[in-house]
Amino acid sequence: TWVKLSVTGGKPSLAPRLVAPPVPELTIPRRAGQIVIDGKLDETAWAKAADTGPFVDVSTGGSAAASPVQGRARILYDDSFLYVGFEVDDATLTGGFATTASDPHLWERDTVEIMIDPDGDGDNRDYYEIQVNPQNLVFDSQFDSYNLPRGGPAGPFGHQDWSAKLTSAVTLRGTIDDPSDRDKGYVVEIKLPFASLTKARRTPPNPGDRWRMNLYAMQNNGGVAWSPILRKGNFHTASRFGRVRFGR
Repeated sequence: TWVKLSVTGGKPSLAPRLVAPPVPELTIPRRAGQIVIDGKLDETAWAKAADTGPFVDVSTGGSAAASPVQGRARILYDDSFLYVGFEVDDATLTGGFATTASDPHLWERDTVEIMIDPDGDGDNRDYYEIQVNPQNLVFDSQFDSYNLPRGGPAGPFGHQDWSAKLTSAVTLRGTIDDPSDRDKGYVVEIKLPFASLTKARRTPPNPGDRWRMNLYAMQNNGGVAWSPILRKGNFHTASRFGRVRFGR
């Protein structure tokens, strides 16, 4: 895209300007068939789910081929639950958290992440963050506004007393916390009750309702995304979340 920068001697001078790509959009279908939360994504229902395609570089929106972690996700819903399935490529599966940890900082190692703005306006008010790592540990929190409340560099981050009350399962394609071998990745299957999203205008959503969401596969506080943030803040930037429409 070209824009007019100045006029010199009656003649405009032109220079290129990078235009941010639009955020991606998906229509989420209703679940058709049973789903067992076992971390496998092998039911017919998942084959009919909305598919994000390969995640992209979170900063540029370009190919993430050079990233040490890559991923994609599938999404569907029913009257009570949102279902999200992640498939992550990762050659070094890392957990390392105590299995009894409450809201561990999963983003510091390997994890998948869901950001949900159920108002759909991208204003960073009343949104949710949910992470599940290869150990099937969960970090979940609710935020009043952009990154707030925040207790300091070590947290707490948002309202960590909020619980998503989700059901999840993970299958590993490799061995976790064993640097001597080369892993392939992991799969995360999540069943999130709409009833947990108490800040939403309406739950469950009606067909045609539009929300904002973003999905990430992370490693060492970086990673790849469904919708790139383009250096417009951090992974919480709701104006860059993708748009999802609930189908019939």
